Amino acid sequence: MRSKDMTDIVGGLLVIAVGVFAVVHAQQYDLGSLQRMGPGFFPTAIGILLMVLGFFITLPALFRAGPTIKINWKGGFWVLLSIFAFAFTLDYLGLPLAAIVAVLASTGASTLTWRSRLLLGVAVAVITYLIFILGLGMNMPVLPTF
Repeated sequence: MRSKDMTDIVGGLLVIAVGVFAVVHAQQYDLGSLQRMGPGFFPTAIGILLMVLGFFITLPALFRAGPTIKINWKGGFWVLLSIFAFAFTLDYLGLPLAAIVAVLASTGASTLTWRSRLLLGVAVAVITYLIFILGLGMNMPVLPTF
């Protein structure tokens, strides 16, 4: 028996799962009609579209060979750590410093030098400040509060 294209099978099933999630949770809103669309119409339509696309990704993958899935546990750990680091330091360090901490944590498995990691962190901090604080006017802490 030849191996299936598990990468596309798993990816397609995940797209289908996101579509099902969207449709199920959109049912709490009024669907409306095509002439007067309700707030549940768009998420339902997007969810159905995702399910169809996931089907078209999964079906051909069942009939072709592909590489086995290799999970990068080390990279996944560092990315997950960076998400938690950002979430737990945002209120105390402010958005720019929390972004730098998250970048430093997420690049833990990379081969970048410390200087490159710090420059990347500063660049991400500046961009997040410009977009979320200045551009969108979001109410987030900017300076550390100890």
